[in-house]
Amino acid sequence: MEPDIRYWIDQGKDFFKNQAYKKAESLFLKVIANRHEFADIYNMLGIIYHQTGEFNQAIQNFKKALSINPHYTEAMLNLSVLYNDLGEYKHSKELVGKFKKETSKSSDKIDPFIKAKLANKHAEVGDMYRGVGLYEAAVGEYERALQLAPHFHDIRTKKGICLREKGDKQTALKEFQKIIKEKPSFTDAHIQMGVTFYSLGKKKEARSVWEKLAKTQPQHQLVKTYLRLTSGNNKKK
Repeated sequence: MEPDIRYWIDQGKDFFKNQAYKKAESLFLKVIANRHEFADIYNMLGIIYHQTGEFNQAIQNFKKALSINPHYTEAMLNLSVLYNDLGEYKHSKELVGKFKKETSKSSDKIDPFIKAKLANKHAEVGDMYRGVGLYEAAVGEYERALQLAPHFHDIRTKKGICLREKGDKQTALKEFQKIIKEKPSFTDAHIQMGVTFYSLGKKKEARSVWEKLAKTQPQHQLVKTYLRLTSGNNKKK
C-alpha cells in the first residue's frame, strides 16, 4: 500500500509550526525515506537541527534544500544565520553576497508581493542581529530589505536606530530625515530623530523635534516623557 506522503507532510508542518520538532522530524524523515524530496522539507529539517544544536546536520539539510532550489531565499538566509552563529563569517558573507547578486539581477522582475515578502525576511534576520547587539550585520540586512522595498519606513527606522547604536549618529539622522521627508506623519521617525539629537548632546534640537510632534499628538505618552526629560535638564542649567 502506498504511504500517505501528503498526510505526513501536512502533519509534519503542523508539528513544526507548533515547535514539536521531534515529531516533525520523524515525519519529514519518513517522507525523505520514501524518495520524496522537497526543498521546504529540508529547510525545516535544517531549522530543527539548528535549534537542537546538531549544526552539521543543519548545514547539510540547508545545502540540500538549496541544491533542489538554488533560489530558495529562506534556506539561504537560514544557512547564513547558522554560519554566523558558528563564527564562520566568511561562508556567511559569501552566501549573502551570492543572494544579493542574484536578487539585484532579477529584482525588477519580481512581483511586488514577493518583493515585500523578501524584504520582510531580511528585516527579520536584521531583527535577530539587532537583538544580540550585532548592529553592523543588522544594518546590512535592513539595507538589503530596503533595496527591495525602499518605502518600508519601519525598516528604515530600525536601520537608523542600529546606526545610532553602533555610533554612526550623523548617518542615523539622515535616515530619519529621509523618512520624515517622504512621510511626515511617520511618528517613530520623529521620535528617533529626537533621541539621536539627544544622544549627540543636542538637547535643544531634540526638544524642538518632540515639541513639534506634541502639537499633532499631544497625548503621545513617549513624547510627553521625553519633553519632561528635556524640561528637567533645562531647569538644572
